[in-house]
Amino acid sequence: MSFPLEKGNVQVFLRPDIGDDGSLTLTSGRGGFGDNGCYAVVDNGGRDHCARAPLHEKFHLYVDDEGVLRTDHELNVWSIPAARLHFKLLRIA
Repeated sequence: MSFPLEKGNVQVFLRPDIGDDGSLTLTSGRGGFGDNGCYAVVDNGGRDHCARAPLHEKFHLYVDDEGVLRTDHELNVWSIPAARLHFKLLRIA
């Protein structure tokens, strides 16, 4: 994922894992520079700079017992929970 900034962007690289139940988990955990995670890239007068941001995300995508597609999203700053969201996708006839 990439999000624009005035003189750069934020890029998030997520690691995919498939669960035994067929669910998909995408994570950007803690790690060093170059690992999956959140990076801010900015142009400072023609010189690009990149830094790893302390944002860590987890998306869990699954189909529930009623056939509804759902996603749980957790966002942490360092190890502090910042947001927890739940989505469901329903078909409208």
